[in-house]
Amino acid sequence: MSTDEAPDHRPAYGLQELADRSGLPVRTIRWYQSEGLLPRPEKHGRDAVYRREHLDRLELIAELRDRGLTLTAIRDLVARSRPASTVAEWLGIDATLTAPWSDDRPSIVDREGLEQLIGGRRAGLLAELQDAGYVNPTDGGGWLVPSPTLLELALQLHDAGIAVDLTGRLRDLLRRRLAKAVDDAVKMLVERTGAGFAGNASAEELATAIGALRPIARETTSLILAQEVERALRELVGQGPAALERAIPQDARDARRRTEGKRT
Repeated sequence: MSTDEAPDHRPAYGLQELADRSGLPVRTIRWYQSEGLLPRPEKHGRDAVYRREHLDRLELIAELRDRGLTLTAIRDLVARSRPASTVAEWLGIDATLTAPWSDDRPSIVDREGLEQLIGGRRAGLLAELQDAGYVNPTDGGGWLVPSPTLLELALQLHDAGIAVDLTGRLRDLLRRRLAKAVDDAVKMLVERTGAGFAGNASAEELATAIGALRPIARETTSLILAQEVERALRELVGQGPAALERAIPQDARDARRRTEGKRT
């Protein structure tokens, strides 16, 4: 170093100290470097020197990974010419896009809480709810309820005479079909971002567009589903009694005849 150069007073870390401060193994830090996620260290002779920006980058990578981003997506963000600005913008968009669309969240209840949810209904119902995936036992002795709202709806339908296994199959069928429709809808929105959706596609404009879309999407989906159920049932009835009989499985028809025979 020449006498004209000012001394560098920035904190400097060796590889092991960087690992200790970040809580990451040395091999992970080296891998991040090889993958282009972490800038190369400075060289002082044969020693590698890491600075505060390396530690900041490792903390940022950890935060983004906690948010569910893949390493490929993280590399794309931090490789931009202004990574700090890009990441800040992305985090704003991420918060907008991942905001919940319903208040229904998984919950864990104890046995007493589960019995309160079931509400003193018949014996054997808990096993049926477990088989259908409405409740699941946990290692700690509690019960996971993936969707309290769907559980309540299944119990209402059970009280109306619709079997739990049937509502579980209907739930899974709707989820599969709706997942495909939603994937296509999101793709369509993304393709039109900035031109027909969310104005110039800034984080603020995207938040406004998503905020308007959220309640309308829920109402529209509910309405279209109701209309399609009405259409399907109307078409079935329009085909006459013979078509309705063919739509009912043989074992169900036999059970109905036995029930009617007992009544007479």
